[in-house]
Amino acid sequence: MLDIEGFSQMMKDPSYCYKFYWLEAIVHLISENVYQTTFDDIIDEMISNAWYSVREFHIHLSGIQADGMVRDGLERAVNLLSEYSSLPANASKVEIKNAIKEYNKELRAVKEQLTNMVPYRALSGFFSKSDEPADWGSVKRLTAYIKKVNQMIVSLPYIFGDSSKLKKKYILIMTGF
Repeated sequence: MLDIEGFSQMMKDPSYCYKFYWLEAIVHLISENVYQTTFDDIIDEMISNAWYSVREFHIHLSGIQADGMVRDGLERAVNLLSEYSSLPANASKVEIKNAIKEYNKELRAVKEQLTNMVPYRALSGFFSKSDEPADWGSVKRLTAYIKKVNQMIVSLPYIFGDSSKLKKKYILIMTGF
């Protein structure tokens, strides 16, 4: 059973739009009967979903830093892909994903930055059920913590495999949400 209170906490701060794109990417993959995939595939889906909003409407997904730089990693990924490709704002999802594959080497650092906390922060609303605090200083310890929370306290919507960065597996364990 999905913990509705924990799930609602995933979306509690709408100023961090990456969570919406993360969830949208997961829902799209579920609609294609994909229940295990890599962060790389989810992030590609996020980039293609955010493309039009960022390119056409110049929406800042998490605001601008004091130095004028874009704060949000997903927005930086869209902007970087835009610099390398000649795709218009209204490019199709297929065109965007093809461009991501073509410029994957150039996008790698920005995509890896998205793996650092986005998938874990999205689950943080469920962590209040645990007596033990999350260790945000280590992805490896955080992955182990998430598995422990899932087994002992509440059934999370997803957990992660043990690989790292873009190769890390995302495993959906709640197929009914």
